[in-house]
Amino acid sequence: MLRLLAGKILPNAGTINKNADVFMLNQINASDSKSGGEQQMFALMRAFDSGADILLLDEPTNNLDTDAKQTFFNRLKSFPFGAVIVSHDRELLQRVDKIIELSNGQIRIYGGNYDFYQQQKQIESDAIQSKYTNTQKSIARLNDTINIAQNTRQHHESKQKKDADNARRSRMDAKALKGKSAETEAKKRNIIQKKLDEQISAQKSLAEQLRNDTIKIPVPTKPFYNRELVNISGLSFAYGDKIIFNNFDFTMSGKSRIRIVGKNGSGKSTLLKIICGELKPQSGTVKTSGKIAYINQNLSLLDKTKTIVENIMEISGCLKHDAHAIAANFGFRGDASQQRVGTLSGGELLKATLAAILGGDTQPELLILDEPTNNLEIKSISILENALNQYTGAILLVSHDEMFVRNIKIDTEIYLAK
Repeated sequence: MLRLLAGKILPNAGTINKNADVFMLNQINASDSKSGGEQQMFALMRAFDSGADILLLDEPTNNLDTDAKQTFFNRLKSFPFGAVIVSHDRELLQRVDKIIELSNGQIRIYGGNYDFYQQQKQIESDAIQSKYTNTQKSIARLNDTINIAQNTRQHHESKQKKDADNARRSRMDAKALKGKSAETEAKKRNIIQKKLDEQISAQKSLAEQLRNDTIKIPVPTKPFYNRELVNISGLSFAYGDKIIFNNFDFTMSGKSRIRIVGKNGSGKSTLLKIICGELKPQSGTVKTSGKIAYINQNLSLLDKTKTIVENIMEISGCLKHDAHAIAANFGFRGDASQQRVGTLSGGELLKATLAAILGGDTQPELLILDEPTNNLEIKSISILENALNQYTGAILLVSHDEMFVRNIKIDTEIYLAK
């Protein structure tokens, strides 16, 4: 949509008329969080100073730390002209005047911020639920009508046969009478059946709109104990001449939910990678105990060349039939569980990752998450929040998504100075 408005691509049909200067800012996807944040802020300031009448911003808060996001929010509030923003950042969506929803090739406009949008979506959902209930009643009523008509027809046929016998009518006359009655009844049945088919079709459509993608995390076979999971002592680490940690200490125990906070480049992601063993400390000790799972912002845990079931078997260590059951619990039923991970959408990849990590009997005692909402749409973020609120183990999180942090009930924050 933004590319169409910017004139970067042309519509297949229709016209787009512009009477204003526009400036488009594309997503910046840098592998290094520090450079990504700095590039993003530089690009945003350039957009605000461009002199354009309308800014077209694609995920403008990606890569921004908390302070940088606040700077962006302040500039956006004071910007005297218009902006069209594509974003999954609910904190940003709370600050807009209008939300435009694109769904199934259709556009719907909601005249308010994210809270207003949610309220309207709930009203719509309630209306759909009411329609669904009414179709259920209509289907039951029509089925009753068909059953009654069938019983009545059988009664009439029996009576006609008896009458024919009593009146000693010819067999030909009885068949004619029966045929005429059957023809009339068939027309009535066809009319009723057509109405029933229409209601069943409507019910299927409404059921799809009401589909709940919430997943249920199984209760672990063994309880999580409040024992020490991470112990870091005297950690030192540097990238070349840039010192990230110098004599750093950190401990974490079971069932705690900790958020690592700091400016871009302060070492948040680096700390997570050191705990996971992806990076080695240059001095000091890092001790971990229990099973640990790490979900990064690219959801790259799963093997993209393997199927969902194969990944579940590999990561959870379960048998094939158990992996199929786990996949089904997370929405991948039948042939869907045989999809290769590389073909999945962002939301499907999230569910498959959660299935592999949390779907089995032996869940990790510690779940490490690095900006998990960065590349997810709002619906997938809600699914993730729901899953994490069911999970009873410990969480170590890096995230700039304040609403996400609140919703998963983080209880401790540790600030890393730059």
